[in-house]
Amino acid sequence: MEPSRSPGAGTATRLWQQERTPQLNAVLTDVISTAGIGVSGVPEVWALGFLVTRTGHMTKALRRDGAVWREAPVPDIGRITATTAAGEELWAAGDNGRVLHHYGTGWRRADTPFPEDSHGSYLGMTEFGPDDVWAVGDLCRRSDSHRRGIVQRWDGRAWSELVLPDIGEHWGLSGVAGTSATNVWAVGWAFENDVETAVVLHFDGDYWQRFATPAEPGVEHSLQDVAMLPDSGDAVAVGYRTDEAGVRFPLTMTWSGSGWRLTGSPGAEGQLNAVDGRVSVGFAEGDDAYAAHLGSGAWHRLRTPRPLGPRGRLTLNGVLALPDGGALAVGVERLPLPASETLRPLVLHCSPSALRELGFGGSWPWSEGHRSVTGE
Repeated sequence: MEPSRSPGAGTATRLWQQERTPQLNAVLTDVISTAGIGVSGVPEVWALGFLVTRTGHMTKALRRDGAVWREAPVPDIGRITATTAAGEELWAAGDNGRVLHHYGTGWRRADTPFPEDSHGSYLGMTEFGPDDVWAVGDLCRRSDSHRRGIVQRWDGRAWSELVLPDIGEHWGLSGVAGTSATNVWAVGWAFENDVETAVVLHFDGDYWQRFATPAEPGVEHSLQDVAMLPDSGDAVAVGYRTDEAGVRFPLTMTWSGSGWRLTGSPGAEGQLNAVDGRVSVGFAEGDDAYAAHLGSGAWHRLRTPRPLGPRGRLTLNGVLALPDGGALAVGVERLPLPASETLRPLVLHCSPSALRELGFGGSWPWSEGHRSVTGE
C-alpha cells in the first residue's frame, strides 16, 4: 500500500494537550466513559492501567474530574488489559481471567469461566447493553504450549465461553466490536506455516466464521483492534505489518460489506494499538507516540508531542472518541533519569478545532462500548 499523505500541516502542541495526572510509576492501558452524567455534570471518564512494582503489577484507576485526573480506589487484579462501558456500568479485565465490574458504589471483582489450568489475558472488550458484554483474548493450557483465542460473554448473571473455529495451534484475539449481538467482529493473529497472519472472525448470532484478509508478499500481518465507524457502520481494524527485515509499519483494513481491504496508512515505522471512531493510536519507531485519523479512504498521521529529552519515550495504548469530535489517548511516558527509568501515566487530549483546521471536520456520537488495547 502507498503511504497516505496528510491533508494539512499542524503543530503537535495545538493538536494535542497533555493533561495532568497523579505522579505514579504506572502505565495507562485504556480509557472509557459512562453514558450517565457524573457529579460534574458530564459523563464520567476513567483511565485504567497498572502500577509497576518489584514483584509484578498492581491495578490502578484514574477518574477525570473536569480536566484533572485523580486516583480512585480499585481492587487489585494486577495488569488491566481491556475495558468497556455498558451504559453507566464499567468493566475492566486483565490476566488469567481476572475481571472488575463497576456499578453504582464502586469496583468489585467478578468471576469468569477462565480455565484454571491455563494462563492468558483478555485483550479486548465490547458491549451491546448491560446484560450483553463480550471479552476476547487468548489462553495457553499449562499442559501444552498451544495458545488459542477465547471469547466470553456476560448475560447479566454470569460469564460463559463461546465456541470458536479451529484456527490452529498458536493464535489469539486482541480486539472486538460490533453493531449488535448478531453482527460482531473479532480480530487478532495466528502463526500459520511459521508466518504471522491476520485473523478476522465474524459472529452472526449463531456461528463464528473466519473471513479472508488481504495478503502482501513477504510481509506478515497482525491486528490489534477493531471498531465500528459510527457514520457508516463499516468496520475498521488496525495493527501492524512486519517486513522481511523485522521492521513494523502500521496496518489498517476496512470492511465495507463485501470483503476486507487494505486502506492507505502512514508510511512511518511503528504500530497502531487501538482505534475508536476515526482516531487510532500506538507508538512509532524512535520511541515516539503515534496517532492517525481516518479521512476519506485513508489514514493520516497526526503529529504528537515529542518525548522529554533524547532518551524519553511515549507510547499510546488506548483511545476514546469524544462527542465534540476530539479524542482522549492514554499510555505511558518513560522519563530519562541518570540511573534508572521512571514511568508516568500519559493522557493526551486531541483538540477538535485543530482537527478541523487540518481538514478533518464533523463529530461522531458518544461511543459507549468498545475500548481495547494491546501493547505497552
